[in-house]
Amino acid sequence: MQKFAITCFLCLVTLAGAAAQTIATSTIFGDDVQPGNRLHENVILLVEQGESTDQAISLAIASSMTEDDTTLSPDAKSAVAFNVPLSNDFYREMVQVNSLIDVTKVLIEESPAKTIEIITLGIVLYPDFAQEVLDGAAITGAITPEDALVAALQAGADPSTVSTATAAGAAIETGPISPVGIGIGAGGGGGGDTTASTN
Repeated sequence: MQKFAITCFLCLVTLAGAAAQTIATSTIFGDDVQPGNRLHENVILLVEQGESTDQAISLAIASSMTEDDTTLSPDAKSAVAFNVPLSNDFYREMVQVNSLIDVTKVLIEESPAKTIEIITLGIVLYPDFAQEVLDGAAITGAITPEDALVAALQAGADPSTVSTATAAGAAIETGPISPVGIGIGAGGGGGGDTTASTN
């Protein structure tokens, strides 16, 4: 019985190691141009070295804040330093879901009073993916797409890559679609002929 228990324990340890390796070797969000992607890579490296996820996040953030470290841009360092606990929460979510839209949505739903901070953090960490931050914010309904756009632009988003059209589209709930021309012509209940005029 003791041999069976030891065998089961070893199997669990092996599976846990394989799961950790899968997390570490899977593709992470963004590209290496994004400060947030580079920080995420550092978190994964620390996890691979045996740190717990929370400890790896804390260590990676602390290291990235040093003067000589180039992981984060100056704007990203400033945003991360502004609210380190929020930055830790951001990466805790990012490590789990690896989706900027989902991280933005979850954090805003958990802390609607911090919506602008969350938008700013997402945009300075992943500037080329600012639209995803806007979409995640719009889904929550905690901020209008227009206000989210203003926050994104203030955070430094490139105006040519963000719009309210997509952000607004993310939150729209559609009802039944009315037929085209309702109320016009005999078929729409408005009287008259439903045949198109050739004039």
